[in-house]
Amino acid sequence: MSDMKTPGKMWDARYGSESTVYGTDPNAFFAEQLAQLKPGRMLLPGDGEGRNAVHAAVSGWSVRSFDASGVGVQKSLDMAAARGVTVDAEVGDCRTWIPGERFDVIGLFYLHLLPEMRPDFHRVATSWLKPGGTLLLEGFAPGQLRCSSGGPKRLDMLFTEEMVRGDFSGLEVATCQTLQVVLDEGPYHQGPAEVTRLVARRPVA
Repeated sequence: MSDMKTPGKMWDARYGSESTVYGTDPNAFFAEQLAQLKPGRMLLPGDGEGRNAVHAAVSGWSVRSFDASGVGVQKSLDMAAARGVTVDAEVGDCRTWIPGERFDVIGLFYLHLLPEMRPDFHRVATSWLKPGGTLLLEGFAPGQLRCSSGGPKRLDMLFTEEMVRGDFSGLEVATCQTLQVVLDEGPYHQGPAEVTRLVARRPVA
């Protein structure tokens, strides 16, 4: 959710302004993909208020997450407690955060970084996958500039298929597509949208 170079105070203000900014239900693509995978260890960078992390934990996954916003992280922990599950959520900056482990799944959902940060972070995130691990990504595509359903208003922060294929060139791509969807994810993601989705796996050898 957070672009993570934006000061945490800005995201603290946003996450503190509503009971839920992006809703409590998981992203639809995330939930669909998770249902096809065997539960294991998962990382969700920029997970905001925790809707995806909590859904994964309820589904039997062991989940770590981090976000620039302390308010968002606390809401994630509170949601997990309310649902009777555990999420290892912490405040972190994608430029410096180091997990010290590898994951079966990494999910990048609406994590729109500045262009000088994005390729490096995507490369580092790839190294956090276990051999055979899966990377899931969904974010706004360039056509989102014509829509009012959320996202940054900078073309160079939006995802094209060519961009994500290039950033994750070390992975085996199973799905990479741009499509039109209708979002219903809290007050900040509502209505018609254009998104790019990626499912890719780290080679076993």
